[in-house]
Amino acid sequence: MIPKVLLKRIDEKLSMIQSRRPLSANLVKKLREQFSIEMTYNSNAIEGNRLTLKETFLVINEGITVKGKSLKDHIEAKNHHEAIHYLYDLIEFEKRQSISERLIRSLQQLVVKDIEDQDSGKYRKGNVIITGSSHRPPEPYDVPKLMEELIGWIKKIKIKYIQSN
Repeated sequence: MIPKVLLKRIDEKLSMIQSRRPLSANLVKKLREQFSIEMTYNSNAIEGNRLTLKETFLVINEGITVKGKSLKDHIEAKNHHEAIHYLYDLIEFEKRQSISERLIRSLQQLVVKDIEDQDSGKYRKGNVIITGSSHRPPEPYDVPKLMEELIGWIKKIKIKYIQSN
């Protein structure tokens, strides 16, 4: 599923982090915040959000409203950031939490809160495109099966990781 070049980059970055362990609590906090902002920006950009990376940072950390950007763009940034922190809390306080369809749908509900309430927690029913990308997302009727396969793949990777450590 993941290109070998990308897996190699991930492994290299993981090795770099591992060599610097233990990481200070302050550094972990900074890395999480940086990741949260960048993940929020990139995920929302794919969905058509017009906030820049810097504007995303300002909306989330400073509560600033950016002139010329829609209320929806602002709400999406706040919601996405909140969903990431919800996931951090699950990881930190509920160590046994596993990836499941229920978890994925609850994260999606947080992301679309106050924007798309009627579709909250449901898989999409229509086709989508990613502007500027040659990637074609799967047909809506394929999404449930693909999500099931993703969850199975994650569980398999988790078992391999546990067995190797």
